[in-house]
Amino acid sequence: MWRFAWLAALVVWPVLSTAAGPADAEYVADVEKFRHQFDADIRTGGWLNIVGRVKIREGTSTLGSGSGCAIALPAPSPMFVGTLARRGELVEFEPASDASVLIDDRAITRRTELATKPEAGKIKVGGLSLAVRRIADDFYLNIEDPNNPAIAAFKGTTWFRVDPSYRVVAQFLAYEKPQEVTLALTFENASKTFASTGDAAFQLGGQVLKLKTLVLDDELFVIFQDATNGVQTYGGGRFLMAPMPQNGVTTLDFNKAFNPYCAVNPYVLCPITPAANRLPIGIVAGARFSK
Repeated sequence: MWRFAWLAALVVWPVLSTAAGPADAEYVADVEKFRHQFDADIRTGGWLNIVGRVKIREGTSTLGSGSGCAIALPAPSPMFVGTLARRGELVEFEPASDASVLIDDRAITRRTELATKPEAGKIKVGGLSLAVRRIADDFYLNIEDPNNPAIAAFKGTTWFRVDPSYRVVAQFLAYEKPQEVTLALTFENASKTFASTGDAAFQLGGQVLKLKTLVLDDELFVIFQDATNGVQTYGGGRFLMAPMPQNGVTTLDFNKAFNPYCAVNPYVLCPITPAANRLPIGIVAGARFSK
């Protein structure tokens, strides 16, 4: 069993400045660049495009903005777009005779089976993008509007002042073999499985702390909660990316801790913080939360 006292005896913790000075100008500029890019991604990465999600029931359902449609679509959808027919895991779409519809950028005029894997089976009609996706044990119609007014209304993330003391060197405690970690998502009983290769242990606020890390692409991915949640920061916690460990260490820069995308759009599915990553101190760095 890993013990904090044992780690503290072995690790020589770096002494970090507690305030940004002239020598930190390059570092502060790097953090500000990250924050600018994060907000640009919110606006252009599709996170604000999702405007609805509707369960697809067995049988036939009509789609459109008309009041009689089983699945109501927002304007600028036509009054009647067509029908979805579901039989078990098979979902087909049949366009209305007067509707101009594309599926994966190809015009269609007849009943067509819809792919449900990512980036496939996208229906484009009336300025909207529709896609059938499997979530947990059911199928849902995701509704996206690339001109959603929320995109223009997004004012940017509110951040704490950059504080170099929240950039810490962490000892990477590698597992004997990679683990599979399944986290619940913020929708129904959906979940997502990540690989985890170790924990990051570090000193902050006079305490020795530890966070379980996940692997996302070629970086470490950390989901954490702390004492600021629900008061100064988003109640569900925050995300943090860190470099893969080199020589047994990595760097956790909490000035780059960001809100999960479900903080700006509840239709985005986000993983929920694992119990092991609930810190007893407040991390007064990174993204704040304001409505």
